[in-house]
Amino acid sequence: MKRYRLSVDIGGTFTDLVLFDKADGKYHTNKILTTTDNLARGVLEGVSKFVSDFSQIDYFVHGTTSGLNAFLERRGRGVALLVTEGFKDIYELGRGNRLDMYNVKYRKTEPLLKRRDVFEISERIMADGTISKVIDMSSVERVIEQVKEKGYESVAVCLLHAYKNPEHEVLIRHAFQNNAPEITVSLSHEIAREWREYERTSTTVINAYVAPIVKNYLSILERETATRGLDNDLYIMQSNGGVMTSTIAKELPIQTLLSGPVGGAIGSISLADSSGYKNIICADLGGTSFDVSLIINGKPDVTVETNLEGFPILSPMVNIHTIGAGGGSIAFIEAGGLRVGPKSAGSNPGPACYGKGGTEPTVTDANLVLGRIDENGFLGGGMKLDKEAAYHAIEKIATQLGLSVTETAEGICKIANAKMADAIRTITVSKGIDPRDFVMVAYGGAGPMHALFIAELLGIDKVLVPSVAGTFSAFGMLQTDIRYDAVRHFVSPVEDIDRDEIERAYREMEEETKSVLEKQKIAAEDMIFNRTVDMRYVGQEFSINVPYGMEASGEHVFDPHRIANSFHELHSVLNGQNNLIGKVEVVNTRFTGYGFLEKVTTSGNCVWDGSKPKERVMKKTIWNAIEQDTPVYTTQTLNYGHQFEGPAIVEDASSTTVVPSGFVVEIDRYKNIQVTRKELG
Repeated sequence: MKRYRLSVDIGGTFTDLVLFDKADGKYHTNKILTTTDNLARGVLEGVSKFVSDFSQIDYFVHGTTSGLNAFLERRGRGVALLVTEGFKDIYELGRGNRLDMYNVKYRKTEPLLKRRDVFEISERIMADGTISKVIDMSSVERVIEQVKEKGYESVAVCLLHAYKNPEHEVLIRHAFQNNAPEITVSLSHEIAREWREYERTSTTVINAYVAPIVKNYLSILERETATRGLDNDLYIMQSNGGVMTSTIAKELPIQTLLSGPVGGAIGSISLADSSGYKNIICADLGGTSFDVSLIINGKPDVTVETNLEGFPILSPMVNIHTIGAGGGSIAFIEAGGLRVGPKSAGSNPGPACYGKGGTEPTVTDANLVLGRIDENGFLGGGMKLDKEAAYHAIEKIATQLGLSVTETAEGICKIANAKMADAIRTITVSKGIDPRDFVMVAYGGAGPMHALFIAELLGIDKVLVPSVAGTFSAFGMLQTDIRYDAVRHFVSPVEDIDRDEIERAYREMEEETKSVLEKQKIAAEDMIFNRTVDMRYVGQEFSINVPYGMEASGEHVFDPHRIANSFHELHSVLNGQNNLIGKVEVVNTRFTGYGFLEKVTTSGNCVWDGSKPKERVMKKTIWNAIEQDTPVYTTQTLNYGHQFEGPAIVEDASSTTVVPSGFVVEIDRYKNIQVTRKELG
């Protein structure tokens, strides 16, 4: 029997690894600096520290940032866009709305390609799927020659109404396979099979933009892991909260864009199941970014459409809000005031205290100067920090501000905390959700260090720090199943829906989904399917995803009255109002397939041994400009039932939890750190 289950999550500063060893029944974790010049090298080096024989790896799942980084940094490959003749400007024109209405300096995001990169194909399919003009294959052949001559590495094909009839798009792919097989081809009906031409085109272009980079990265990783003995599939985390094999990921790279942050959200569901909390704010603070998402009633907040850097994406994704705030966020002076982020020192050179040539002050430097981080115990003692370098970096801006170094350090942390609290308000208060009704789960290398300060700003009474907080996103990846989403455009008033027609659409999607799951070696008995529909009031632009409904027998039966009532209820919850006499229509049918994978379950310790927690050391720490002797505990000596009050610091090999006064800490049976406001303790 193979011994290891392994997950790897690449972040902007650190690469996190979590390994479950079946031999000792324990999780083992590690953090290494991300090798930005060659992400695969860092992954392989990190895994090799755990495992010498890759043939002993039973399950290997990976959250990759290769596609997201290429997209954010505009390092994608040259893309040629093929469109229906007469619609060359559909991508450049986009929509006329302003994403930031009251910003007088607002400018639309620059497209990922220029107008000269768009090529027209002589063909026309109508809105009902009928062919008005048969595709002229000679025009396709001419375009292929131009694409080859100009050196494009990737092609996005988005023909008018291809979501209804993909015949012409399929013919174009065959032509490329025969004449230019080295070029990656992305077809809109395979990436986003639904209406709204600009959004579908934008999604397909992004897929094509990152495809060569993701494909190359995964091919290297597949080859290198196979060379070292891995004979199982390599799994990749998806943005929708499921996983897929690397083979499928190379075909749908857009699904990997948020694969890293999503792991933490899925891990939080596992945590919710064991702790009994159903409404959770997931707060992931790493070295580069702060990612927040919600778990509502034990389920992740998944959206079928999102907007990334000003580009619409039609693809199911866990709804994650990201800001440029992290341990590596750089503090600077602008217009006489102190600012923090979004620019980050990353892993190279990193914060000044890393001793790798960084000279600009960061949030990590500020925490070190305040005594919240142990310069000799960082990463479990695996990395020594230079406190003097951190002090001098902050001193440079402190002098300009006329403040002391410690005052400036506290100011840096307070500004970062305020920005992160605002990020949480964006996904809660701005949507009519009260964050005080939620438990915050704090993870990431820097998450537990700032979580209690953020909770104070938001009035949150309970913060939960997982036992593997520093590598929690990687841990969450081990709790996932394979997932595949299919969609079909289907427009009809609810009361007029032809039940046979909608059933045919679902059967078609079911066959498509089964085929993809079977390619990933999922047995029929390990598959489970779910049906939903996108609905709206007639005249609305955007829709709400509504459960299809199921009879007690397990059969899916379309009941227009029941599904309309479900829509009215959801509309009221999400928007604060509904229109019970309004006409309702369906615009898309959706089908989700899950392939169950083996998971590891652990039983917690339910017996308190009566011992009291013992601090490792008493340390001088700055709290609100006052230096205090603060007890420092280590997770290695804390056990179920241990309690103590803040101020205190809890050190772990991959994270540090900072507890200000007014909070009570309790270790639960899974060795998670549960922190509660003192008046409620």
